[in-house]
Amino acid sequence: MTAPVSLVQHGPVACIEIDNPPVNALSHAVRSQLIAAVTEAGRTRAQAIAIVGRGRSFISGADIAELEHPVLAPGLLELEEACRLAPQPVIAVMHGMVLGGGVVVAYCADFRIAAPGTLFGMPEVKLGLLATFGGTQFLPRLVGMPAALRLLIGAEPIDLEEAQEIGFVDAVGDLEMALTMATRLSKRPVRNIAAEPAQVALAAISRYETALDPEWQAPQATLEAARVGVESGLEAGLASEAALFESLRASRQSRILRRHFFASRALARLAGRDIALAELRKIGPDRNALRRAAQSMIDSGQLPDAAVADAVIVEALALPAWRADLMLD
Repeated sequence: MTAPVSLVQHGPVACIEIDNPPVNALSHAVRSQLIAAVTEAGRTRAQAIAIVGRGRSFISGADIAELEHPVLAPGLLELEEACRLAPQPVIAVMHGMVLGGGVVVAYCADFRIAAPGTLFGMPEVKLGLLATFGGTQFLPRLVGMPAALRLLIGAEPIDLEEAQEIGFVDAVGDLEMALTMATRLSKRPVRNIAAEPAQVALAAISRYETALDPEWQAPQATLEAARVGVESGLEAGLASEAALFESLRASRQSRILRRHFFASRALARLAGRDIALAELRKIGPDRNALRRAAQSMIDSGQLPDAAVADAVIVEALALPAWRADLMLD
């Protein structure tokens, strides 16, 4: 089997290519090989290091299957260290969807280049998680706390224009641009970027605290980690973030949301989706009646399983996704 990460030389640039179809998810193997490749590239005579994704996207998140267990080292803080210690500037050359861990890899780099049409997002809260590996600490240093929280808690992708406006993307282009820029760049680690004034960051955090549903655990944890970083410093913030991530990962709410992530995709492909939605909307919020109706749909083959049944109920009643546990054993 071909290794998912390779290191090749393109003129003055050591090019690290990630090839882990279909979306270049950051599995343990990819993380390990990516860190090793950055370290190896740092020992070469290259004038810059470029990280690129092959296929339709740069990196579109983590391997969700790995979330069933505690994060296996190395994580991406080790990548941040490898990029920071490399003597050459590191350039993230992005295209397609840059989600979750893809954004982390990008802010671990010194510079970020993106192709037209690239989208960027941090959807972790939709899985009942917070963005670990510095999402609540490094991202605010790069784009400011208000913009960071829009990404971390809003959880919707932003386009290239907005990514440039907030300072996440430095230039529009591709690997060829990285090759031409290589000799003109210098190191600019995200860890060395000064944080914005504490009062600005804390005001942004407070605005979200008053607006969020207190039952949605992941955004609350995101704000808690961000606040620790502002009030107690970067290392304390990173430690808080890691502890909160693990607590969320093991929580019932995150398990429900991760289950719902796959179930909602299956529901979107279901031929009888609209009929099932209409039937459950007629029932309304009666929990016992919904359970009976959904179980009848499963028994008749109208719905494939309990997870999809919960996804139908959530959509039919416009419930928060973390309530997708009516049929959960």
